[in-house]
Amino acid sequence: MLSLTVGITARAQYISNGKIEFERKTNLRMSLNYEMTDEQKSSDWFKLMIEKLPQHLISYFTLDFDQDHSIYWFVKDAETSGMPSMFGGKGPARENIVKTNFKENNFVAEKKIYETNFLVTDSSRKLKWKIEDEIRVIAGYPCRKAVTTICDSVVIVAFYTDQIIVSGGPESISGLPGMILGMAIPRLYTTWFATKVDLVEFEEPVLKESKKGKKVTYAELENELSKSLKDWGNYGITTIWWAML
Repeated sequence: MLSLTVGITARAQYISNGKIEFERKTNLRMSLNYEMTDEQKSSDWFKLMIEKLPQHLISYFTLDFDQDHSIYWFVKDAETSGMPSMFGGKGPARENIVKTNFKENNFVAEKKIYETNFLVTDSSRKLKWKIEDEIRVIAGYPCRKAVTTICDSVVIVAFYTDQIIVSGGPESISGLPGMILGMAIPRLYTTWFATKVDLVEFEEPVLKESKKGKKVTYAELENELSKSLKDWGNYGITTIWWAML
């Protein structure tokens, strides 16, 4: 199959199918500092762990897409030593697989939250975006800034390009007049940025059938987690935010 990595000068056509590699970077020290209680942060254990932690956890995800479908899933972690045991060596939302059907305006997201597998089946999200004037070049594409919120107060800053004419993006975040190539969620201390865009025909990756799991909508998932994690403090709150992506 012919594959062409797009450079900044290759801009003669609008794109409706391809493969995007995203680099996800989480500031571990800032994230854990937010999630831990004051008592935990004052302990010698926490101070020693923070000193030994890498500054960032970096993972790579792929989004395959055409005008009708997209599939987003984990590819690999960057080599990182000193990961905290609470992650089990893995970053949050690492096992998510999100399958979107643009034609039918819905998606299925496979999520493992602690020991429970969920199949989130819902209509495509109707996020209220505010499009701004700022332009940034990402993976060779000029991208315009847009801002929205989830979970009432969690701000998402996205950069989308209308040269990729598919209204998609990482995880289940979408709804802009073009593909999201950059995204930041400050309260999760995490960014997603495309490192390359390959022009290839959409071919559904060889993935296992959707795992067996509890079928829920996003509203049902948020309600269930809110009840079960209500006494977990900031750690429980950030777990819910990650689950809502």
